[in-house]
Amino acid sequence: MTEKPQKNPGQTPALNVAGVCKSFANRAVLDNVSFQLFSGQALCIFGANAAGKTTLIRIIAGLMPPDDGTIEICGLNLCSQNPQAKKMLGFISHKTMTYPHLTVEENLRFFARLYGLNKSNTRVEELLDKTGLILYCYDLASALSRGMTQRLTIARAMLHRPAILLADEPFTALDAPACENLLALLQQFRNEGGAVVITTNNVSPSLRCCEKLAVLNNRKLFSDIKADQINLEKFC
Repeated sequence: MTEKPQKNPGQTPALNVAGVCKSFANRAVLDNVSFQLFSGQALCIFGANAAGKTTLIRIIAGLMPPDDGTIEICGLNLCSQNPQAKKMLGFISHKTMTYPHLTVEENLRFFARLYGLNKSNTRVEELLDKTGLILYCYDLASALSRGMTQRLTIARAMLHRPAILLADEPFTALDAPACENLLALLQQFRNEGGAVVITTNNVSPSLRCCEKLAVLNNRKLFSDIKADQINLEKFC
């Protein structure tokens, strides 16, 4: 695992989650969840199925409002400054959010236009090369394997050079080579100054690129945990 970067005095967190609460009907899912993440850092949020991990990451992505609490993206309030803040986020979810009837290249060019990217051709070609999709650029997205589909999903999420990359269970159903490729891409994103949040119920691969660990259990987030200081099995 990489070392935690030193924080400069007064440095603004890339991500500041403060007092987030969420309930559905009469069932509380998140209770006063708080943590900070700085540029170049990566956090793995571990928890059992139905612990609330996907709910939390969707709130951070701006796809679901919290009942209480605030989310700040690089100092911008996600609620009051939503468009500007959301531009700084990249999201890898269970759904690929790509179009199966378009080719790999067409998918990326389409999303580049949605992001309003100038000189999008250069960025698309860069990501096709970085994700190893250059040989598949004319293939329909529907014809890709699970691992190649995940690469396309990552390329889409990184197109607009976000400050934070959110990944919800990104290693699910990936074979060993696909996992290695994803880990390399996440580490490269961090090396370039990006912050990463991964949610998972399988902590092993995530800890290879995350030096910070938090456990979501009984609606609470236990943060800044060291992997060698806790028995993770008791949270499953």
